[in-house]
Amino acid sequence: MSPVTTRSQNRRRQELDPPAPVHPPPPTTPPNVPHSRRLANTRNDDDSAIATSTFSTDSLTDALLEASTSLQTSSMATPRSITSDALRPHAFNDTINRPRPSKASRPTLDAALYRELWDRVAYDVESLWDVFDPADIEVPADVHDGQRWCGWPPSQYEGEVLEWFFHHIDPLLHPPADVPPTDHRVEYVPSGNLILKHGDADRKGDLLVRCTRGSNPGTYWDQVRVVGELKRNPKTDGLDKTILQLANYVREMFGTQPQRCWVLAFTLCGELMRVFRFDRSGVLASTAIDIHDQPMLFISAMKAFLTDDATALGFDPSIRWTPAGDAEQVYDPTMHFIYPSLPDPFVVAAGGAKYRIFRGFIVRRYAIATRGTVCWRARPYDAPLDSPWVYVVKDQWRAAERESEGDFLSRISRGTVGLPGYIWHADMYHCKRLMDVAGHVRRNVAHSAQDRTSTPAPLTRTSRNLYRGVSDVCLHNRVKTRIIMSPLGSPLLSFRSYKHLLTALRDAVLGHRHMYAELQIVHRDVSLNNILLEQEGACGTGFLIDFDFAIDRARQTRSGADFITGTFMYVSIEVLEGAMSAPHSPLEDLESFYYVLLDIAIHYDERGARRSRPPATTVFARPSHTEFSLTELCTVAANAKRGYLARRKFLREVVPTFNAVASAQLSNVLDQWRALIAEEYRRADECVGAADHEEDELREVRIANMYDAVLGVLEAGIEVLV
Repeated sequence: MSPVTTRSQNRRRQELDPPAPVHPPPPTTPPNVPHSRRLANTRNDDDSAIATSTFSTDSLTDALLEASTSLQTSSMATPRSITSDALRPHAFNDTINRPRPSKASRPTLDAALYRELWDRVAYDVESLWDVFDPADIEVPADVHDGQRWCGWPPSQYEGEVLEWFFHHIDPLLHPPADVPPTDHRVEYVPSGNLILKHGDADRKGDLLVRCTRGSNPGTYWDQVRVVGELKRNPKTDGLDKTILQLANYVREMFGTQPQRCWVLAFTLCGELMRVFRFDRSGVLASTAIDIHDQPMLFISAMKAFLTDDATALGFDPSIRWTPAGDAEQVYDPTMHFIYPSLPDPFVVAAGGAKYRIFRGFIVRRYAIATRGTVCWRARPYDAPLDSPWVYVVKDQWRAAERESEGDFLSRISRGTVGLPGYIWHADMYHCKRLMDVAGHVRRNVAHSAQDRTSTPAPLTRTSRNLYRGVSDVCLHNRVKTRIIMSPLGSPLLSFRSYKHLLTALRDAVLGHRHMYAELQIVHRDVSLNNILLEQEGACGTGFLIDFDFAIDRARQTRSGADFITGTFMYVSIEVLEGAMSAPHSPLEDLESFYYVLLDIAIHYDERGARRSRPPATTVFARPSHTEFSLTELCTVAANAKRGYLARRKFLREVVPTFNAVASAQLSNVLDQWRALIAEEYRRADECVGAADHEEDELREVRIANMYDAVLGVLEAGIEVLV
C-alpha cells in the first residue's frame, strides 16, 4: 500500500437496495396509446417575474425567436427566464405524438443553459465531498508512488487520460473476485467518439457510468447514471464553457430520466477534479482537488459513482418497484431500461393505495432548473396486465412559495364538466422529511438570504461569470409534489371535426367559469396543450388542465398583478402590455381561449395536422431584429394583436391565413369572438383611470357577461356545423 494521504468524511448515505434479479419476470402489457397529434408546449417552468434584460447571444436569440412562432417548437413562455426547455417540443410521448429531437447546436444550447443557470450555480461547496466514504481499496505503489499517480500522461490529452484511467484506475474499482457475477453490470465507458442515443441533442460526453448487460456496444442516455467531462488544461476548471458542456449532458439525463431528484457529475481538468450535483434549482459544485495530492478522495468518488444505490444517485425514493420478487426497492430506470420485462414501478397515495405507473412518459421536460414536470399513465396496482391506464400521475418541483396545483383541483366537485377528476395530491416526504431542494437535495447547505438576480454578463470562451460562492447565491427552493387525476385525455388536436373542437372548447370554458364563479380560481395559462379531449362516452367533450399558475383571486391583492404568466403565444393584450391594475382576471383567460382557436385555424388543417406550408405572416407577430428584450417582444406581440382586433383588418389579413375548411367553418365564430374582445378593450380604453377604481360588483358583472357571450358564440358555431 502506498503512503497516500486519507481524509475523514461524514457519509450521508441512505438505504441500500436489494440486488436486481438475474431472471426477469414476464413482460407487462404496453399501455393504451391515444391515436392523436399534439402541439408542443414550451412553457417556461420558472416561477419568477418577467425580466426585461436583453438577450445578447445571437444563437439563443434566433432559437427563441423561432420558438415564439414556430409551432413545431411551440411558443415561448413567460415569466422571467426562458429555459433550455424552450428548444424542445412537448407532446404526448407515444409513437404517434412523440416530438422529434431538437438537435440543438452547442452554441444554442450553451446560450440557453447559461441563462437558465444564471445566479443558480454555487461553487466551492466542500461538503459535497462528504458523501463519499473513504474507499477501502488497496492502491499499489506502482499505481501511486506517494506523490503522484504513476503513468499520468504529461500532455493530458483526453485520449491519453482515458487510457491511463482504464489501465490504472478502473481495475481498482471492480468488485473483488469472490463476489458472484450478475447478469448486468455498472461500468465506466469512454464515450467521446459516440453520440449517445435517445437524446434531444447530439451529445457525446467523455467518461460516463452506465448500467448495461451483454455486449451491446451502443449507449443510450436511458442507461447513464453519472457523467464526466475531461479537459487537458487545468485553467479550464471553473470556466463557464466547462460547466455548460457538463450541463448539456445533464439536461439529456433529466430529459430521459425525469424522475430524478438530482444528477451527479464531475469534471477532470488536467489534474483538478470537481464533483457537481445538479438539481431543479440549479447546481452545487465542490471545491477542486488535485487528484495526485488527494488520491484516496479521488478513488472514493470514482468508486461511489460506480457502486452508489438508486437513492444516492438521485432517483426519487417515493417511486418504488419490485424487480426481485416482493421486495420493494427505489425505482432505478437505468436498470429497467436493460430489463424491459421487469414490472412497472408504482407510487403510494393516501391510505396506502398503490398506483402502477407505466414506465413511459406522457409529458416530460428537457431542462435543468425548472419545475421538471413529468406525467405518467397509471392504473390500480393490482389491475390485470391488460387493463386500461385510466389515471394520470403528475410530479413536479413547484416553487416553495406557490400553492400546489392539487390545492386547487381538490376543490372541484366530482363530475364537473370541463375539469379533470381529482383523486389525491401531496407534497412528497422521505424518511419523514420533506422532499425539497433545500433539505432533501442540498441537505441544508447555507445560501445567501438575498436574491441578487442580475442581467447575465456576456458569455465568452474564457468567462467565469457563473463562478460564485454559495454565500453569493440565493436558493430558489422547490418542493416535490404529486397529483393523481383522471381521466387520461387526448390532445385537443386529435379532434374529429370542427364541431367536435368547438364543443371541447365550450366545455373547457364552462370548466373555467366554474372554477372562477364557484371557487374564485383563475387559471392564467390557457393554451393549446392545456385543453384535452375526453374519451368517448364521457359526460363532456373537453376539459381544462394544468393549474400550476392558477391563483385564488380571493387571496390576491392588486400588488399580485405585476408580472406575466402564461404561454406566450396565447397571452392576452393587457397582460402583454403590463397594464393590469388588478390581479389576473378571467377576461384575460377568455382572450387566451380565442387565440387557441385562432392558432388552430391558421397553423393546422381540419384534421388537426400541422399544415405543410403555414402562412409566413400571421397575427402571432415577432420582432424582426435579432437582439431584443422581453419587454420589446411583448410590445410587438401586443401591438399586432391590437391591430387585428379591427374587423376590416381581421377580415382582410387574418381570415385569409386560415386553412380553407377553417375559413368556411370557423371564420364567423372567430369574427364574433374578436368583436367581443374588441368591445371590451374599447370600453376599457374609454374608462382609463376610472377602471382602476371600478367597483367589484361592476367588474363581476362584466366578467359574467363575457362568459355568457363567449359561450353563446361557441354554441351558435356548434349549431350550424354538421
